[in-house]
Amino acid sequence: MDHSMHHMDGVDHAASMAAGKSACKMNMLFTWSSDDLCIVFGWWHIRSGLGFLISLVVVMALAVGYEYLRIWNSAESTGSEESLPSPSITRPRDRQLRKIRLIKSGIYGLQVLYSFFLMLVFMTYNGWVMLAVAAGAFTGHYLWASRLSRPARGLFCH
Repeated sequence: MDHSMHHMDGVDHAASMAAGKSACKMNMLFTWSSDDLCIVFGWWHIRSGLGFLISLVVVMALAVGYEYLRIWNSAESTGSEESLPSPSITRPRDRQLRKIRLIKSGIYGLQVLYSFFLMLVFMTYNGWVMLAVAAGAFTGHYLWASRLSRPARGLFCH
């Protein structure tokens, strides 16, 4: 094997393993192991039990935050379609409505981005991380869903 094969992506994995550094493990099968687990990013590399516990709390907090954004966005848009005026409105009001729609669309785009990020977190295939996402969704829904007059859409709709 020539030297260039050791330098995939500019990192010499054999040298880093020999120096005592561990590399991220990418699992494509369900696991409960936290050994050398990386969550989405190379810098989110779990190397200890405490680091794993802190990461689970962070993942749960991310899922709680997603639920807050999702439910807040749902509450903000409740009834907005019924109150939209006909296209024959005056120009200043038309600009104001476009600005509101632009802001709401930006928030919706952020919500979709957030949901796909959580999907990537879930795709570590680590059972503990998956449970942390579910626990965060449960907690966020419990905290904020009761404030809506109608039920919010589930995760299947972003």
